[in-house]
Amino acid sequence: MILFPWPQKNEVHIHCAIPGTGVVRHASSDEISRADRLLDADKKNCFLACRGLLREILGGYLGIPAKEVFLAVGEHGKPYLSTTTANKERLHFNLSHSGTMFLLAIAADRDVGIDLEQLSSDTPYPDMARLAFSPREQKELFDLPQHQQLAAFYRCWTRKEAYLKACGSGFAVETSSFDVSLLPKTPAVLVEPNKQPSWLLVDISVPETYYAALAVQGSTPIIRYID
Repeated sequence: MILFPWPQKNEVHIHCAIPGTGVVRHASSDEISRADRLLDADKKNCFLACRGLLREILGGYLGIPAKEVFLAVGEHGKPYLSTTTANKERLHFNLSHSGTMFLLAIAADRDVGIDLEQLSSDTPYPDMARLAFSPREQKELFDLPQHQQLAAFYRCWTRKEAYLKACGSGFAVETSSFDVSLLPKTPAVLVEPNKQPSWLLVDISVPETYYAALAVQGSTPIIRYID
């Protein structure tokens, strides 16, 4: 078991990995049932591998074997620790995987959300943006030169998804009900409907064929990438 240092105040730890897809490890019966509903074998294997890797990393923070890391799911699908061990209520996490990559955010005493998307030139982004983006976001996106629109779409999408995952609200919140920044060379910014500056967005460094964003509650975090 690899042990990880506990996140310090204002730190968010980022784990980026390419999980193997060999023997299924540490998956619960519910997760195996969920994977069995996936028709694509590669997606099924990736899902189970990511859950196994998640348990190994969380166990490394809690100082327990991966097989003793138990997860539960909130009302809108956000997983959380249900393991009966010290500090488990203090440890917040969120994961995302796309393509062959796995991205995990870990923090202590505050909620986090992370989203990772692999870029695809075939993405029907105009239709997706009209369904999911706010009027302001749509205008900014479609006012850009066409060659800049796909990248702007992914910036917007990952930032919005990271925020929704951090809140644990899922589809209970209309994606068009709040704004995020998307223009080139513009910092990641969230404009919440209630105008309370309790959430922050940060772009995460990933390979050039991916886009990723982190949402975190509270003050500007110190991002620490864990090997």
